[in-house]
Amino acid sequence: MPNTFQGKGNLADAPTLKTVSVKGENRVVAEMRVMFDNYSFDQESQQYEQSGGFWMGVSIWGERAQDVARVLRKGARVSVTGTLRQFLFSVEGAAEKVPGYQILADDITLALGRVDAVTYRPKREEAPVPA
Repeated sequence: MPNTFQGKGNLADAPTLKTVSVKGENRVVAEMRVMFDNYSFDQESQQYEQSGGFWMGVSIWGERAQDVARVLRKGARVSVTGTLRQFLFSVEGAAEKVPGYQILADDITLALGRVDAVTYRPKREEAPVPA
C-alpha cells in the first residue's frame, strides 16, 4: 500500500496548469506549492500552537487539475489528500543526487476552517400582494 498523505495548508502561488504528453496522449496537470502547518498541543495552556511548517510540491492530474487551476488562488487554504512520492534531483556543486518529495494528489479541496459563530436571521414576512 502506498504512503498516504493528508494535510491542510496555504498555497504559495496560484496553481500552474500544464499539458504533458504521456505515451503519445496529452494530459493536463496542475502544479502548486503548499505550506503545510505543524501544530503541537501545549499541556500548560491546553491549546494547539503552531510550531513551524514545511513546503511541499503538489500535483493533480486530469479534469480535477482544470477545476483546481480555475478555482484556487494564492494564499487559499486547502486540504490535500494523496500519495507521497520521493524523487532524486541534481544540485549544482553536489556529487550525489539529493532526495526530494512531492504529493501526487487524489483530492484538493478548499479548507474553510471551523465556523465560530452562526447568525440566526428570521425569515422576512412577505408583503401582501396589492389587489
